[in-house]
Amino acid sequence: MQNKLGFPVFFNLVKGNKLFWLGLAFTALGIFVFLPLSLILPSLADAHKKYNHELIYEKGIEKEAVINKITVKKNVTYNKQHPVLISYSYDDNGKKVYDKFETLDLHKQDNMFSNMHKKVKIKVYNGQSAIVGLEPFAFIFPGFKAFFPFPLAGIIMLMIGILPALKVYRIYKNGTEREAQIYALMPVSSGVLITAAVTRKASVDYHYLSKNGNKLLGHATAPIGFLANNAVNDTVSIYVSADDETKSYLSPKYLMRKY
Repeated sequence: MQNKLGFPVFFNLVKGNKLFWLGLAFTALGIFVFLPLSLILPSLADAHKKYNHELIYEKGIEKEAVINKITVKKNVTYNKQHPVLISYSYDDNGKKVYDKFETLDLHKQDNMFSNMHKKVKIKVYNGQSAIVGLEPFAFIFPGFKAFFPFPLAGIIMLMIGILPALKVYRIYKNGTEREAQIYALMPVSSGVLITAAVTRKASVDYHYLSKNGNKLLGHATAPIGFLANNAVNDTVSIYVSADDETKSYLSPKYLMRKY
């Protein structure tokens, strides 16, 4: 029969783990930055950056366009190269359409500059166009991509931080309550990476008997107030795993108690 436990017990087990809080911070940062950017920034991008160039070249109709302007985007660098933004216009069923195309083909840029206001071949498909013979360049939101490692690293640290608490929680959930005797008790310090603060805890070492009468050892940490109410050789309540008697932990009542 499983013991009835609430979320506060699990939270008390996990809240003392530094990796849990660090992972939570990284995950929250990633979600609150990564998610809004993924929703907002695409709508702010220039239309030509969202074109499906593969589909345009495959199914598009070939037309002629006139180059109106060529701009080297010196504020963007990719593989030590600056992309070139080509502005052009073309006729589509009697309507003059203006569009843009970005490329990194440096060996062709000089020719493009000399051919200002000259004609160039393009392909048009479903209102989108692309220049023929040039490789399109689309590097959307490099800053946005930089935030992706934050939630990934955060989730990994979060899982590592939760695992020890989860193991103890399973002992509480499926284990049996027994008595144990303290043989070592001392205060310990734990630095928190995020705030550089120091948390004081009680390190508790105890021994208990297995069902066969063998002496088993256990270790747990408790709130610092545990030291004021307990001493070496005192009897305490512990929970022992139903599957493995070598796994045990102090009763949750010591963790939940307000000292």
